Order: sequence, then structure tokens, then C-alpha cells
Amino acid sequence: MVGVLAACGGTASDGELIGYKPPSVTRTADVTVTEAGADEPFPLVADEDGILVVFFGFTNCPDVCPGTLATLRNSLRKVGDELAARVDVAMITVDPERDTAEKTPLYLGSFLERFHALVPADEAELRAAEVPFGATSSVTKKPDGTVEVSHGGTAYVVNDDGNFILGWPFGLDADAIAHDIRILLARNGTPSS
Repeated sequence: MVGVLAACGGTASDGELIGYKPPSVTRTADVTVTEAGADEPFPLVADEDGILVVFFGFTNCPDVCPGTLATLRNSLRKVGDELAARVDVAMITVDPERDTAEKTPLYLGSFLERFHALVPADEAELRAAEVPFGATSSVTKKPDGTVEVSHGGTAYVVNDDGNFILGWPFGLDADAIAHDIRILLARNGTPSS
């Protein structure tokens, strides 16, 4: 959080990351999630020399998810096509009962050209994906039929070693995220030089 506060105050140096580093590097490469339209589950690891941005959300989200996706889209535009091609984005739905394999890619496609629409096969798969990030979510069905969904707003950065290395809290702007993308890709996806 110190990096975020320093950046908001305008004191972050050009080589300093704005997002927050987790207290310890957490391995994600051994976690896989069912991907809509794919034959194999998707491993939470970036492509070689790239980064993977993972976030937990759902298609009926009124604010956090569309805000996150719009910010990521704008960040990728800011870094240019060459760097943007080295960034993958994966949304893991926390509401797989309503976010089907047909619906989720359509939703993500309205924001991004390239993405991974991850729809957990069951509750256990979702919970296993949340563990390395310390993420939580819940879906509550009320007697009147309404559904309440709760989830965090952080976008998590995973490197090509399959490690969670950086978090971008909801509300961080596109310039800050683009700044971090440039630094991470210059460092080959490692949080410090």
C-alpha cells in the first residue's frame, strides 16, 4: 500500500512500481481453472516474457468489474501494441451458475480483444483459484430470487514463473497500471530488478 500512496502523492520514481507487492511471492502455476471454449483447463501462469492479469468478478457486476476491465483496456492502449501483446487478462467468474461458458466470453469481448474467460467447474475449483491471491467471494440467493454477489476488486499480476507478484487495487488509474506494465515487462515480469 505504501507504493500506491507514494504514487498518488507524485513521489514514485520512474522505476518504482505503483501497485502493491504481496508480503511473499505466492505460486499460482499449479492452479488451473476451466476456460470457456477450451479443451484444457487454463493454468494461472503468464506466457514466456509476459504477464497475466487475473481478477475475480462476474458479468452482472454493476461497477467494479466493468471499471476494472475498462481501466485494463485503457492501460493496454497506453503501453502500445507491442507491449500489450505480452499481457494476458483472465477473469475468473465468482458466479459460475449465471456466468456460463457462452455468456462470459461475450462480456469480456465487449472490453478486450484478447482474454481468458474462466468459468470454474465447481465451488472447489473457484476456492482453489482464490487461495494463492488471498481472494474471497460469495454468492447469496435471497428468498425473493435476487442474487447478491460479493468479491474483491484487486487485479493480480502473475509472471511467467507462475508467481503472484503484484496487485492493483480497484480505483488505480490506467496511467498507473500502464506505468507498472512497462516496468514489469522491461524486467521480464519480475517485481524488482
